[in-house]
Amino acid sequence: MVRYINGKDRPTEIITRAPTCDGSTVGFTITQGMTEDKVIVTLNGVTQSKSDDFSISGTTLTMVVAPESTDDLVIREMPV
Repeated sequence: MVRYINGKDRPTEIITRAPTCDGSTVGFTITQGMTEDKVIVTLNGVTQSKSDDFSISGTTLTMVVAPESTDDLVIREMPV
């Protein structure tokens, strides 16, 4: 459950996403309003670098290289 401040679209807790990877998908859905500075992305436990490894546009986080089906991708959205 996501809690919001004063009913606004601003999460007050970290949202953790662990999407399924398939070796070809590079785009993953995130919450509107997230930026490269408001997320922490890890791949197999290694923190990914904004611009070098991923970018964000709207509600899509795009990885530069598609994670393999055996990879563990975790996207953490920080409260704003």
